[in-house]
Amino acid sequence: MRKVVLFFTQNLSLWNRQSPTTKERLYVILTSSCLFYVFQKYDAFEALIDFSRQYEKFELDEIFLILMSTSLVLIFINFRKNAYLQSEISRRITVENEIKKLAFYDGLTGLANRELCDERLKQRLGLAERSNTKAAVLFIDLDNFKEVNDSYGHAYGDELLVQFSKRVNSELREDSCLSRISGDEFIILLGAIDNPASIGTLAERLLSVLNLPFSLHGHDAYIGMSMGIAVYPEDGTSANELVKQADIAMYHAKAEGKNTYRFFSAELDQQAKDKFSIRTHLKTALDNNEFSLVYQPVINTASQKLIGAEALLRWNNPELGQIPPDIFIPIAEENGLISRIGDWVLLQACQQNKQWQQQGFDPIVISVNMSARQLGYDKYISSVIDSLQRSQLEAKYLELELTETTIMKDVHMAIRRLDALHKLGIKIALDDFGTGYSSMSYITQLKLNRLKIDRSFIHKISESPESRITINAIISLASNLQLEITAEGVETAEQLDFIAKTCCDNVQGYFYSKAVPASEFKVFLESPQFTNSKLPILLALSASNNA
Repeated sequence: MRKVVLFFTQNLSLWNRQSPTTKERLYVILTSSCLFYVFQKYDAFEALIDFSRQYEKFELDEIFLILMSTSLVLIFINFRKNAYLQSEISRRITVENEIKKLAFYDGLTGLANRELCDERLKQRLGLAERSNTKAAVLFIDLDNFKEVNDSYGHAYGDELLVQFSKRVNSELREDSCLSRISGDEFIILLGAIDNPASIGTLAERLLSVLNLPFSLHGHDAYIGMSMGIAVYPEDGTSANELVKQADIAMYHAKAEGKNTYRFFSAELDQQAKDKFSIRTHLKTALDNNEFSLVYQPVINTASQKLIGAEALLRWNNPELGQIPPDIFIPIAEENGLISRIGDWVLLQACQQNKQWQQQGFDPIVISVNMSARQLGYDKYISSVIDSLQRSQLEAKYLELELTETTIMKDVHMAIRRLDALHKLGIKIALDDFGTGYSSMSYITQLKLNRLKIDRSFIHKISESPESRITINAIISLASNLQLEITAEGVETAEQLDFIAKTCCDNVQGYFYSKAVPASEFKVFLESPQFTNSKLPILLALSASNNA
């Protein structure tokens, strides 16, 4: 008995590994063998003859016919059962394959999805570790893909994704893997890399294949992509770490103009951490009263008299310290906080200007910057009206500044909004003029009061004839359009001397003063006249400011 138990125990695992079809066949063979053994041992044929003699009403041929018919029926039933089992097994295998496809493959492009991509990446990293080779992750994000969906519809966008996948896949080796991990984001896995320089070569080749348009139901569409690259083991040793680093590098590629690629570096990692920290603290900065305004005087060129001030935002965080506006303002725009912050700046500037008037100082125009996000905000006009009403400041003492880039993001919307602001009596200034790409036809349609020459031209006055020519051209254009002109960034007597010989109306810059708090700005309000006798003092002040 022990031998029988031992035999079955040893062969149980072998039996469990067999397929259902094999088990079914083994069942038939074992059953047939057992029946043959029993029939032979007990002489079934003699027993059948004895049964026929004992019961004469059952003829032997009839008994054989019954047994044969029963056998055939059982064989037929067994055959049908096996056929059903085969069909059911095939159906279940098909269903399982479909479930697997839905779980691990993208339904639109047929590429591996995020789950399968993660699993394959882990496998490749394990292989790279064992073979002491390199692996790489290329994180891809399509540039301006939303414009395709908005212009042609989502069906065209889906078709573009399919064609993009095929075009990129055609450039990859068999051991590389392209995966779609979200809407317009893809990951390429590269293994067994002998020369890291080949990664950059591949990235450039992938960018080049997008130079040709995609044909979308009779429409040609061009698309670019930004790529971030992380290499194992230099940039990370785990799948999650490599994908994160490649994602960071991809966003830097986008920030540097799109349709390019960037390798991950420790510097990029630190920048990403700093940006995350700034984004986190920015959400509570307004509630914690961490913002403040400073004011830079605007001087009439001919009379050298104070005629206005530009309000500039400053942020002093207890943990991060002073954060430059060119760093935190783009982040505020990304997070959607710029509207709330901009409303606060506008109200504070209006209230401060009204307060100076109530203190008996000569009225001046206060200039406030507005971003593209603010101008596109549906309630921005209402916010401006609310700030004027709450501060009781007359609209003619408020000037709103915007850049060419802000206008060109949506020219027709900008024309409508600026026209509404102009009808309120608010002055409109075009800042950093000469550095953008605005069309003259649109400039004439905008309700502008002033052009501001970008400081980059002012700084090159002494060594660049082109800058002097550009400045004169801008001043001539403003004069023909009957617009006032302001030169910003004036820092030296030489620059002021050049500007004074032109028809430039106003100047501002470190030559007169840096931007100062309201308490310090009162000095200029108390003595608004800047005479030639003050120039040595101003030069000394400018030198100390630059230091």
